[in-house]
Amino acid sequence: MPFFRFYATDRTKLAEVSERLTDRIQAAIGCPREHIVLEWIPAERVCDGRFVSEGWPYVEVSWFKRPPELQQQVARIVSSALRDVGYPDSDVYFHILDASNYYENGEKQ
Repeated sequence: MPFFRFYATDRTKLAEVSERLTDRIQAAIGCPREHIVLEWIPAERVCDGRFVSEGWPYVEVSWFKRPPELQQQVARIVSSALRDVGYPDSDVYFHILDASNYYENGEKQ
Protein backbone atom coordinates (compact mmCIF):
# COMPACT_ATOMS: atom_id res chain seq x y z
CA MET A 1 0.00 0.00 0.00
CA PRO A 2 -0.35 2.67 -1.46
CA PHE A 3 -1.90 2.25 -4.91
CA PHE A 4 -1.21 4.75 -7.70
CA ARG A 5 -3.56 4.51 -10.69
CA PHE A 6 -2.45 6.46 -13.75
CA TYR A 7 -5.06 7.54 -16.30
CA ALA A 8 -4.59 9.24 -19.69
CA THR A 9 -0.89 8.42 -19.86
CA ASP A 10 1.19 6.42 -22.27
CA ARG A 11 2.14 3.12 -20.64
CA THR A 12 5.62 3.19 -22.16
CA LYS A 13 6.28 6.60 -20.64
CA LEU A 14 4.99 5.41 -17.27
CA ALA A 15 7.24 2.35 -17.42
CA GLU A 16 10.19 4.61 -18.29
CA VAL A 17 9.78 6.65 -15.11
CA SER A 18 8.46 3.88 -12.82
CA GLU A 19 11.72 2.92 -11.12
CA ARG A 20 12.66 6.52 -10.28
CA LEU A 21 9.11 7.27 -9.22
CA THR A 22 8.92 4.25 -6.92
CA ASP A 23 12.33 5.14 -5.43
CA ARG A 24 11.18 8.66 -4.62
CA ILE A 25 7.82 7.56 -3.20
CA GLN A 26 9.51 4.94 -1.04
CA ALA A 27 12.00 7.49 0.29
CA ALA A 28 9.19 9.92 1.11
CA ILE A 29 6.78 7.57 2.86
CA GLY A 30 9.13 4.90 4.15
CA CYS A 31 7.07 1.83 3.29
CA PRO A 32 8.51 -1.35 1.76
CA ARG A 33 9.05 -1.02 -1.98
CA GLU A 34 6.91 -4.06 -2.74
CA HIS A 35 3.91 -2.32 -1.13
CA ILE A 36 3.94 0.51 -3.68
CA VAL A 37 1.67 -0.35 -6.61
CA LEU A 38 1.78 1.63 -9.86
CA GLU A 39 -1.09 0.74 -12.16
CA TRP A 40 -1.68 1.97 -15.72
CA ILE A 41 -5.37 2.39 -16.58
CA PRO A 42 -6.25 3.01 -20.23
CA ALA A 43 -8.59 5.98 -20.52
CA GLU A 44 -10.12 7.95 -23.36
CA ARG A 45 -11.83 11.28 -22.99
CA VAL A 46 -15.18 11.86 -24.67
CA CYS A 47 -16.27 15.36 -25.63
CA ASP A 48 -19.19 16.50 -27.77
CA GLY A 49 -19.83 13.08 -29.26
CA ARG A 50 -16.25 12.16 -30.09
CA PHE A 51 -13.18 10.66 -28.49
CA VAL A 52 -10.36 13.12 -27.95
CA SER A 53 -6.73 12.41 -27.18
CA GLU A 54 -5.90 15.87 -25.87
CA GLY A 55 -5.78 16.39 -22.18
CA TRP A 56 -3.60 15.71 -19.22
CA PRO A 57 -2.93 12.72 -17.02
CA TYR A 58 -4.56 12.24 -13.69
CA VAL A 59 -3.49 9.96 -10.91
CA GLU A 60 -5.66 8.48 -8.19
CA VAL A 61 -3.76 7.55 -5.04
CA SER A 62 -5.44 5.20 -2.55
CA TRP A 63 -3.70 5.07 0.81
CA PHE A 64 -4.16 5.30 4.55
CA LYS A 65 -4.28 8.79 6.01
CA ARG A 66 -0.95 10.55 6.21
CA PRO A 67 0.02 14.12 7.18
CA PRO A 68 -0.99 16.81 4.65
CA GLU A 69 2.66 17.79 4.15
CA LEU A 70 3.53 14.24 3.10
CA GLN A 71 0.53 14.08 0.80
CA GLN A 72 1.67 17.30 -0.89
CA GLN A 73 5.23 15.97 -1.19
CA VAL A 74 3.98 12.80 -2.89
CA ALA A 75 1.74 14.81 -5.25
CA ARG A 76 4.79 16.84 -6.26
CA ILE A 77 6.87 13.68 -6.76
CA VAL A 78 4.20 12.22 -9.07
CA SER A 79 3.74 15.45 -11.04
CA SER A 80 7.49 15.85 -11.42
CA ALA A 81 7.87 12.30 -12.73
CA LEU A 82 5.14 12.93 -15.29
CA ARG A 83 6.80 16.18 -16.38
CA ASP A 84 10.01 14.20 -16.90
CA VAL A 85 8.27 12.12 -19.58
CA GLY A 86 6.54 14.97 -21.37
CA TYR A 87 3.38 15.78 -19.41
CA PRO A 88 3.65 19.42 -18.26
CA ASP A 89 0.27 19.26 -16.51
CA SER A 90 -1.25 16.56 -14.31
CA ASP A 91 -3.76 16.10 -11.53
CA VAL A 92 -3.28 13.94 -8.45
CA TYR A 93 -6.23 12.90 -6.28
CA PHE A 94 -5.96 11.08 -2.94
CA HIS A 95 -8.51 8.56 -1.70
CA ILE A 96 -8.07 8.09 2.03
CA LEU A 97 -8.73 4.48 2.98
CA ASP A 98 -10.26 3.47 6.29
CA ALA A 99 -7.95 0.90 7.87
CA SER A 100 -10.93 -0.82 9.51
CA ASN A 101 -12.12 -1.77 6.01
CA TYR A 102 -8.78 -3.17 4.81
CA TYR A 103 -8.19 -6.91 4.60
CA GLU A 104 -5.15 -8.80 3.37
CA ASN A 105 -5.70 -12.43 2.40
CA GLY A 106 -9.11 -12.25 4.05
CA GLU A 107 -7.71 -11.04 7.36
CA LYS A 108 -8.26 -7.63 8.92
CA GLN A 109 -5.04 -5.67 9.11
